[in-house]
Amino acid sequence: MNLIKNTIEIGIEKPFTFLHISDIHLAQTDENDSAERREFAAGRQRDFSYALGFMEEVREYVKKTGYPLFNTGDMLDFITPENLRLTKEFEKETGMILVAGNHEYWHCENDRFSFDDVPGTYEKKNQSLAEVQEHLETDIRFSCTEIGGVNLVCVDDTDYDIDEDIFEKLKAVEAEGKPILLFMHIPLYSEHLGGHAKYSLCAPEKYFENCHPVDVFERRPDELTCRIVDYIRQSELIRCVFSGHTHANDEILDKGEKNQIVTGCNTIREITVK
Repeated sequence: MNLIKNTIEIGIEKPFTFLHISDIHLAQTDENDSAERREFAAGRQRDFSYALGFMEEVREYVKKTGYPLFNTGDMLDFITPENLRLTKEFEKETGMILVAGNHEYWHCENDRFSFDDVPGTYEKKNQSLAEVQEHLETDIRFSCTEIGGVNLVCVDDTDYDIDEDIFEKLKAVEAEGKPILLFMHIPLYSEHLGGHAKYSLCAPEKYFENCHPVDVFERRPDELTCRIVDYIRQSELIRCVFSGHTHANDEILDKGEKNQIVTGCNTIREITVK
């Protein structure tokens, strides 16, 4: 486990601390799943071998510190009864506030990740997220938690788009006039993300050249999302964006653009807000 400590200064009277994690990628199965699906899951477990051990470390760290825990998605690698059970248990034990990642609505048709499944997966996104939501207390598409006069807002941007209703909810929170820390699975585009920039929200068209058509289908944002991203960038109340998705740790702070912190796999960030 990596432990990274950051301080964000936004000018509040009573500092507070929270924890940020992302991309655990639970890939567990049980007797409810076919033999082929269990075999597929075994491969994914090797890819994310840290997952179960990391969850235990997070449990212990939350218990030790008492800090609120925010998770910017991909708690699940794909939807199975066992992954949902483990996630529900983890939420209950840690008080985790989870915002959806793109794997929170992936059933893995054909028991594998196939480019051919992508369009159908997106069409069923709302249905799949609702299935996951039934097992959890936190609204994984939009939530707002106030701590020390700061609104910590989680928004769903899981298919490289943000929906109109989520945007309206964000604007309603901003109308309260309090500082905002924004949590979303996919980071905003920044050249400072380097090689991970192609996996960011509203990446320039150059990142779609010579791509597989499904990558273009998946990552190219719609016009509304581009407007929402501009809104986020220009908002004086949104002080920092927290995300995951790239599986790497990146910090874009005081670089003349919207502050961002990206938390990678097997990492706990301890964020102190002052």
